[in-house]
Amino acid sequence: MNERILTPDEADARIISPAEFVADDEAFVDVRLPDSAGKDNYAIIGPGVSQNPDQHINLTEKHGFNVGAAGVPAGAVNNQHLHFTAEVFVSTNAEWEFRVGLDCEQTLLAPPGSVISIPTWIFRGFRNLSDDYAMLYAVLGGDDTGGIIWSPKVLQQAALTGLYLRLDNTLLDTTAGDELDGAPLVAPLSEEDISGLRAYTDAELRGRLVTQQDLAWSDRALLDSVLPGHCSQLAPVLGWGMTMDRDHVPPIINPHTFSIEWLKVPAGNRVGAHRHGDAQVLMAVEGEWIIAFNRGEAAVRRRISPHTLVSVPPGAWRSLEAAGGEGLMLVVNGGDSRNLLEWDPEITEAARREGWAVDAGGYAAPERVLLRQAQ
Repeated sequence: MNERILTPDEADARIISPAEFVADDEAFVDVRLPDSAGKDNYAIIGPGVSQNPDQHINLTEKHGFNVGAAGVPAGAVNNQHLHFTAEVFVSTNAEWEFRVGLDCEQTLLAPPGSVISIPTWIFRGFRNLSDDYAMLYAVLGGDDTGGIIWSPKVLQQAALTGLYLRLDNTLLDTTAGDELDGAPLVAPLSEEDISGLRAYTDAELRGRLVTQQDLAWSDRALLDSVLPGHCSQLAPVLGWGMTMDRDHVPPIINPHTFSIEWLKVPAGNRVGAHRHGDAQVLMAVEGEWIIAFNRGEAAVRRRISPHTLVSVPPGAWRSLEAAGGEGLMLVVNGGDSRNLLEWDPEITEAARREGWAVDAGGYAAPERVLLRQAQ
């Protein structure tokens, strides 16, 4: 694996704090509907599915997935639409009602701290159940999501407000002087095509919601967790991710082009220097963190606060420390295969002195068993 060393400027460009998020209130065709008033879109890593070509994107580098967010006033909704690639929502501090089906036939409540993966090719929307404006983060599959399809009702209602959707996935606004005559517009999905969409049972949908109570935490998911000052726990959500606990099975296993895991580190503890060959995005959810890019004299250390996102490129060394109370972090890794970790040799040697090593499958294992097999 080629080593990627980041300069301080490169590291800073990959750290995106909430103060750098740029709200776009013209990203979608439904923004003028009364129940969506005040809704914002944020394109943090990649363009996502925004229908505004002028949408600000914090980091345009391709990761194999997109990360964005919806900012929604209390009680407001995001209207029914469908996606072609994975759409996974992360609720950090609000409760949300997810509505599935063309006419919201099914609902699912997502409490704070939950992750929900809505299947592709079904209509979905959501409503903010909290008393305040809230952010709902989303991870979307692939670099090119293919856009979205709105329900016919949304397109009809949006047209009454002067907004239409062109075939190139951009908005046409007659109130701003855009000409409607002859414009190539998206046609509403036909009843035949809608009837061909798959239906999911309530139980199937609930299986795609992973709350904090559903998590299976392991304190042996990372090799360095056996070392003093390196206590950590990892819990898979979807995909095989980077866990080194061979007994870990994620609740959601179908391909997404990325994986999601929760990482928990007690105050003052750390995850030592490691790297892998896929893109990674870290979201600090609780606590203050110190992240270090590179190793040794080349290390670049930065302190990050909750809701800050950090992009780590393939091949770059990174380490993490919970610097202010217990830290909770969402970890998104690119790819549908396992992310096999390479550890700093000092950590590998220290773990060996504690009796732990890495087996041929990339899992943490007692060294005495591995030595016996080698003999």
